[in-house]
Amino acid sequence: MRATAAPVCKDVRFACDVHLGRLAAYLRMPGFDTLYRNDQSDAGLVALAGAEERVLLTRDVRLLMCGAVTCGAFVRATIPEAQLREVVRRYGLRALARPFRRCIRCNGLTAPVSRAEILDQLQPKTRRYYDEFWRCQVCGQIYWRGSHVQRMQELIDRAFADQCR
Repeated sequence: MRATAAPVCKDVRFACDVHLGRLAAYLRMPGFDTLYRNDQSDAGLVALAGAEERVLLTRDVRLLMCGAVTCGAFVRATIPEAQLREVVRRYGLRALARPFRRCIRCNGLTAPVSRAEILDQLQPKTRRYYDEFWRCQVCGQIYWRGSHVQRMQELIDRAFADQCR
């Protein structure tokens, strides 16, 4: 499969193999539904990707040979940021990006939460300097637009910068 040719997939939802944990987090930053578990067996991953019609992203070409895999790609790059650029380019993800709507830890969707609801869970400086918060609807992780968000946005911008328009 050529790096720029995208297979025909019903939906752009991903499942990453055990070698692509950082890529999974990087795909969640721009809002892509990306499953990843570092304790998942190859057979379990293949079954999950097939059953949920997810694009299986892997560094193990043998996984793509399984009959249950209907859509998948071998990720050639070894550096996570380059892997993100590769996947963004291969699947033409620019128009589908919705940054910061998914939990980087568990893939759940985030929703706004009032400061009062979570005040007791915040560190003193976070409590002092930030007023807008989001919480993962699955694992409860709390997010805010701190200085880390600019670095994350720059990573997303770099990944989408060289995509064909």
